[in-house]
Amino acid sequence: MSLDKIKEAVLKASRTEAEHISAAAARQAKEKLEIQKENLRREFEYQYEARSRFIEEEYSRKLAHFQGNAGKEYLEARNAFLRAIFDRARQTVLSWPADEYGRVMKGFLEKITQGRKGRIRIHPDDREVFSKLLAGITAGGGEGDVEIDDGSLPERGGFIFISDEFEVDATIETVLQDIERSLLPEIAEDLARE
Repeated sequence: MSLDKIKEAVLKASRTEAEHISAAAARQAKEKLEIQKENLRREFEYQYEARSRFIEEEYSRKLAHFQGNAGKEYLEARNAFLRAIFDRARQTVLSWPADEYGRVMKGFLEKITQGRKGRIRIHPDDREVFSKLLAGITAGGGEGDVEIDDGSLPERGGFIFISDEFEVDATIETVLQDIERSLLPEIAEDLARE
């Protein structure tokens, strides 16, 4: 074998080996690239899911906060509306003519006292109305079992009946609060429909 042929054989062998090495390196690079792509895909998918969860949680938190505030504002508005209605009712009752106011108070007084002895505590501005009421009850055979107490209420409207065994608060404020409590479910239902 000549030197040229040996050179040529070595070159051919080295080219073949280089092609094999190059092909193996390309396969390895391709495999590494595919593995890296898969790792990156998983990493980005994980980050996407994590960020999506964070966004959803943030959205849910903000939505719950907004709904809570909106509910609170609604309740405050509803309560203010109810207070205004009952304040107006109180003012209406207090602006009635003395005979109408006295007639209503007489009904409360007769229902609460039912022939029991006791005293009624009133506001000084209501003294005339209740004095006439008690005189009328006495004239009707009530025998003076109920009299006006020495104490006084801080606000006009209604009375507190005081007996030896119990007290009954029949002030306008308390009567309206009782009405409000009894009507609250119905009022809330009506407001919820609107």
